[in-house]
Amino acid sequence: MKDYILLNYIKQKLVKYDIKIVHFIPGRIRLQSLQWRTNKTLMETVIKELQAQSMIFSVQPTFITGSLVITYDTSYITNLQELDSWFRVLDQVYLLK
Repeated sequence: MKDYILLNYIKQKLVKYDIKIVHFIPGRIRLQSLQWRTNKTLMETVIKELQAQSMIFSVQPTFITGSLVITYDTSYITNLQELDSWFRVLDQVYLLK
C-alpha cells in the first residue's frame, strides 16, 4: 500500500514537468521525458542535481530515449516530505532552463 501511495504521489508531481514513469519498483525508478531527448543540457543538469542527493545511489541516463534509471535508498524515504527533496531539485532545474 505504501508503494502504491508513493507511486501515485510521484506521478502527480512529475506531470508538471512532462516526465513519465516507465517502470517502478522500490529502490529503482525509470523516468522518461521528451524534453530530455531533445535537450541534452537539461537532462545533464537533472542528472547532476539528482546525483548530489544523499539518498540517490546512481542515475543512469539513456540520451537516445530521454530516460533515467534512478536507484535510491528506500530506507531514506519514510514520508512524502523527504521525497519532496527530489521535486525541489526539479523545480530548481526547470526554473533555470
